[in-house]
Amino acid sequence: MASIIANLPETLKIRTSENEVVEVTGKLINESLVIKELFDKNGDIKSDEITIEVKSKELKNAVKVLELCDLEKPHVSMSGYLDLATLKGANLEALEFLNSIPGDDMAALCNLSFTLELARLSDLCLATIAGFIAGKNVIEIREAFGLKNDYTEEEEAEFRKRHEFDV
Repeated sequence: MASIIANLPETLKIRTSENEVVEVTGKLINESLVIKELFDKNGDIKSDEITIEVKSKELKNAVKVLELCDLEKPHVSMSGYLDLATLKGANLEALEFLNSIPGDDMAALCNLSFTLELARLSDLCLATIAGFIAGKNVIEIREAFGLKNDYTEEEEAEFRKRHEFDV
């Protein structure tokens, strides 16, 4: 597939914050508004390698997820429940992979998707997280994502009292 922006290469090596090089395709480059903007601002970059301050593991997971998507079809961002069903139906393999990622890695991948402005990946991560937390209580969600409970018992009691009718 030819890149949408004329000066984007078919492949690109991204040097991560750990100094590891991850090769990505033009399809993935087209998914990231941040990477495309780097090329737009810098004109025709002669090098086939750029450095982006991201972690290798997260970038590799992003590449894997996007390789499982049909990147030939344009992405339509989710705006409601019907869009979620369509997103899930069109990306079953990617969602299966995402469901295999531990909670803290999923949170990091979701963060990367926002950092690199990967809308398709952001929507897939959010759909996975929404499915994962459905039916779980606060303690189960904290444990799954390695979140520390930094509220005192009094603060939690006050919160429950204020929101007792919200459930």
